[in-house]
Amino acid sequence: MMDTNLKFSLITTVIALGVIVAFSLTAILH
Repeated sequence: MMDTNLKFSLITTVIALGVIVAFSLTAILH
């Protein structure tokens, strides 16, 4: 239970960071 929760949190964090980085790059390029 805890392991699944931890993995879910990690995946969510990675996706959030990816979106932020992509948005930042788009803003810089444009």
